[in-house]
Amino acid sequence: MTIRQVHDPVELERMVHSMGKQSLSPILDPGKNDFTAANSFWLVAEAEGVPQMIGGVRVDDLRDLDIRTYWQRSLGRVFGQIPEPLEPKIPFTSVSGKIAYFGDLYSAGRSGLGRTGRDNLRLFTTVGHYLTHLEFSPDVTYCFVRDVDVQRGTPAVYGFLELSPFLYQWGSDPYPSGCPEWIAFTRKDQVHALMASAKRFIEESTRRK
Repeated sequence: MTIRQVHDPVELERMVHSMGKQSLSPILDPGKNDFTAANSFWLVAEAEGVPQMIGGVRVDDLRDLDIRTYWQRSLGRVFGQIPEPLEPKIPFTSVSGKIAYFGDLYSAGRSGLGRTGRDNLRLFTTVGHYLTHLEFSPDVTYCFVRDVDVQRGTPAVYGFLELSPFLYQWGSDPYPSGCPEWIAFTRKDQVHALMASAKRFIEESTRRK
């Protein structure tokens, strides 16, 4: 299996269609955002030229802008309806500064559900975290996660080391797969530990073969 970056939106659309993925998240959809190689990339894993796994990364430098203000504004824009903060408001300062969203992670044929598939997803997302850190050096890399995926341990498989409750709600849920209940994230100072864990995982996987 090979892993490579994709920046061409036409190529991306073709790959997404071939994998049977119905849509892209508006947060990462090139049709709804002005992306360049300087602020985004898509990662694809292929077997004999056939896409097997895919995920996208975008980076935004908030500087001193409060994350609540940014998310309410940006989520309202991409979904066409402004989300309402949950009450009581949850204190949240873990995501700030230069931030990278790593999402739309998808495995063709639902191959990520078994042990081999989950192992492959872990390796794939580790490469994604490494490239995100190497190219953009964000203060935090994050994604939004549903509760059912948290119960399966998905954030850990995807390399997100911390969780915090999602901060918003909509009167009418705009997410095709369901509104997230959690924010999963990894801070810059945790990337070294994440890579060390991946190294141990690869060594153990090699010994099992």
